[in-house]
Amino acid sequence: MKTCFYCGRELEPGQRCSCRGGSSVKFGGGNSSSTQTTASQSTSSQQSATSTSSTSTAHDASSSSSAGKESNPVDKKAQRAARKAEKEQKKKEGKQVWNQGSSESKPRFTFSTFITQVRSAFPSFSKLLHPVMAYIWHPVTTIQNRPHVVSVGKCLLVNSLFAALTSSMVLVTSHTSSPFLGMLISLIFGKTDLFSSHHILAFAVMFLILWISVLILAGCFSVISRLANRKLSFLKALDTVSISSIYMCFADILIFISILFGTRGSFTLLFVALVIMGIAHFVSIRQTLALSDNATFNMLAVSYLIFYILAQLAVNIIIRIVV
Repeated sequence: MKTCFYCGRELEPGQRCSCRGGSSVKFGGGNSSSTQTTASQSTSSQQSATSTSSTSTAHDASSSSSAGKESNPVDKKAQRAARKAEKEQKKKEGKQVWNQGSSESKPRFTFSTFITQVRSAFPSFSKLLHPVMAYIWHPVTTIQNRPHVVSVGKCLLVNSLFAALTSSMVLVTSHTSSPFLGMLISLIFGKTDLFSSHHILAFAVMFLILWISVLILAGCFSVISRLANRKLSFLKALDTVSISSIYMCFADILIFISILFGTRGSFTLLFVALVIMGIAHFVSIRQTLALSDNATFNMLAVSYLIFYILAQLAVNIIIRIVV
């Protein structure tokens, strides 16, 4: 009897043992099962990873959606505010375009535009009046920044113009039966027919009285300044009086215009001009002498009081000489 070398099994004559083939089959089958097990494990691990990733993705999506829901009201408010600001900006732009169109179609009248047009149309006339108009548009600055060297010709011209306009105003208004003017004439000149009968003589007398008044006032400023430990020259004082004469000329012109409109003369303008004259004197003397406000006020008060007394004496002397 033969036995198998490998497994020891008894074999018939000519029979082959199949232990090696079975083992090989069994061995090959073991390998395939292990491979399948490994594949199934990898598949299951992939599935678990996929499920984990899907779960995390779903969790992230849910968290992002919840966060979006939480931040959604704030975003809506910001969007509403942006839309509102955009609408207001469009409205403003539309108004600007409308205003530009209306201003281009119908230009508005402004006094500055009128002055500019007059200057461009009459350059020589505007250049001549520019120093005078500066006392209206920028009075304090013009008074403070006037030149230190006094122009005698300018002082003579301004005060002569003031005396001529005021004398003419008195002659013209004396024929308007103004009770106020009649009272002033009777107080100053007494009962006389000088203005009704002798026009040229009345004009000359008024012109002389006004010029003497200007010189007396300038002399008062020059003398009283020494009481304030300052020395104001007579020409500088005359220049200060000339500034007030400019405003008195404006008042005379306005009175003439009111007479042309049929009134008896707006003599309240004289009181306004006198107030402006006092302000001009105050600014000029304080700037020239570098005085305090109180010292300037006291100096002007004393100067006006002395001027009134001296002017009354001068007028009475002239009236007695002429009349």
